[in-house]
Parts: sequence; C-alpha cells; structure tokens
Amino acid sequence: MGKRKYANTQTLTQPYSSDRLLTRSEVAEYLNIGTTFIEQLRRQGKLPSYRLSGKCIRYKKSDCDVLLDHCFVVRPVKSANTQKNCNAG
Repeated sequence: MGKRKYANTQTLTQPYSSDRLLTRSEVAEYLNIGTTFIEQLRRQGKLPSYRLSGKCIRYKKSDCDVLLDHCFVVRPVKSANTQKNCNAG
C-alpha cells in the first residue's frame, strides 16, 4: 500500500470554544455593547469578520477576546481622601 495522501490532516470533532463563530447579536451580548458599534468596529478593521456566504457575517470568539484584552482599561478607584484633596483646591 502507498502512503496516505492526507496523513498529516487532523479532523476535529468539536472546534475549540475560543474559535466558535458568533453572530453580531451574540457578539453584542458577549461584549456588552450595541450591534451598531460592532458594525463600526468591523468596518474600522478592529474586529475581524468572516463572510460565510452572501450577507452571512460571523465573528470568532477568540477575536472578541483579543479585542477585550486590548481595549480593557483599568481605572484607579478614587479614595475618599483623594476626593477631599481635589475638592479643596
């Protein structure tokens, strides 16, 4: 018998959860933002999208996670002393 043509090909029975394809409304719920803003992010190239057929557009969950990592801003909590000092001046 000869060598198998596709010996290195792997078949995944279930894709990784981070590579799951989401609809625009699922992304909106996941990121807690509006669908219009998702469309803006897609058009600006900040959120990659995948066209399946015709007008069917999907987004990878892993791309949404990357967007969250880059856009997440930690703001320090103002303490009561800091607020008093700011208002005193």
